[in-house]
Amino acid sequence: MNAHVFRRVCEALVPKLLGARLEKIHALAADVTEWRLYGHGRRFHLILRANRRDPFLFVADRRVPVGTEPPSCVMRLRKYLIGRRVSAAFAHWIARRLWLRFIPETSIQLCLDLREGATLHWQAPEEACAEPLWPAPEKLPILLADPEAWRAWPVLSPSLRRVLPLLPSSEQAALLADLEAGGGDLFVYENPDGPPELSAWPLPEPLRAGREETAYGDPLAAATLTGERLVLPDLALDAARRASRPHTAEAARLERLLDKLNREEARLSALSALQADALALQAGLYQFASGDKLAEAAIETPGGRIIVRLDPRLTVRENMAALFHQAGRGRRGLALLAERREAVRAELEAARGRALLAGGLAPVCEAGLGRAGQSGRAASLPALPKGVQAFRSSDGLLILRGRDARGNLVALKLARPDDFWLHAEGAAGAHVILRNAPGREIPERSLREAGVLAALKSPYRDAGTALIQCARAGHVHPMRGAKPGTVRVDRHEPGLTVRIDPDLEVRLAAR
Repeated sequence: MNAHVFRRVCEALVPKLLGARLEKIHALAADVTEWRLYGHGRRFHLILRANRRDPFLFVADRRVPVGTEPPSCVMRLRKYLIGRRVSAAFAHWIARRLWLRFIPETSIQLCLDLREGATLHWQAPEEACAEPLWPAPEKLPILLADPEAWRAWPVLSPSLRRVLPLLPSSEQAALLADLEAGGGDLFVYENPDGPPELSAWPLPEPLRAGREETAYGDPLAAATLTGERLVLPDLALDAARRASRPHTAEAARLERLLDKLNREEARLSALSALQADALALQAGLYQFASGDKLAEAAIETPGGRIIVRLDPRLTVRENMAALFHQAGRGRRGLALLAERREAVRAELEAARGRALLAGGLAPVCEAGLGRAGQSGRAASLPALPKGVQAFRSSDGLLILRGRDARGNLVALKLARPDDFWLHAEGAAGAHVILRNAPGREIPERSLREAGVLAALKSPYRDAGTALIQCARAGHVHPMRGAKPGTVRVDRHEPGLTVRIDPDLEVRLAAR
């Protein structure tokens, strides 16, 4: 988010912030915080991603599920700010900082910095209130030729310096005058294969690169659209990594165990191979006296002479018995080891599958909707826990359904916060998880198919229609001390009425 876009967003955001009460502060990721405020009769969520690479500030349409435990800096912000109302707000837009004052009156001020994050101050610097200087249009050719001109004229941001040389001199002056006056539309550029870009001016064709342009008179709406597609998918991936971490650790443990079993197989195979030495010693036992103690024995066999190494502390007969005993141990160990290794391999595949599913990396079409059929056939799913069934919607989205109460709990654990949870209204039945493509809307067809799958695993199976309740998985929580599969839903999405289709399970079953 460049400074000029930040200025437009703040112009629309400041009136919304005035008088609003700060209710919650959450850390959604290492560099993303959510500020939940209530003002002007409604609750809204301010999302700040603060870093030096791709910072962004926008108002989210809905609550974003909390991703991490609050760090100490967030706890400090909560201590001083929770419950206070915003009394004043002003933007030092050239530095991309938004300053907030609160009531009851205190000397503490909050600075939302797009590069450094949120910090508390006891006094705003004087330059925060100063308006930046704008160059005269006739100076632009000289300034654009000087790579260090932005230091004296910070209004010439990197994105603006990239655009101005592509415009005629008359349009350069007009654009600079429009930016100095403030106001105006914001422009969103997007294509199906890349992230959207938010601009405070129309991009020339060389920079547009065939992307679709949409002008927004409401800067908050433009920032929300762009921010949700830029920030929320990264949050979903971050949540997916945390969700997959225990399964990845379990898979790593099983891999180490499998390596240990492979080493044990080599040892037992070496013991089992002693059977040949024992048989050779048995066949040539007549060549030695009963009390002979040797370091090695040369045995004449029909195939030629072989050398058998012996324990010199034991007699030849005792060595033969020891070799037979060790070979027997090796054979018995290999038989048990084969069974154990197959069990560990099965556990390893299941753990890898759970890591893939919890991490949102199941090979189904999740990044783009409606593209599952482009490759001709979908890839097979990794191994799932026994209590969970997998389906693919007609749009290629992954659907998980619990087979029983414990399977319901496992399916919920595999869900990401932004996934959809569905269940038959007012009846016992399966919990169904519909994987959501981060930052995109769920297709109505997929949602209804998931609802039918929930109804087919409920008392409504033989009915004509069923009422299905829906919620985001981040708002569904298992209840402590209750039976497995019992959950608490903090916030519902609009419900569905679906028509029962008994053949849907067979058509959508994942293979």
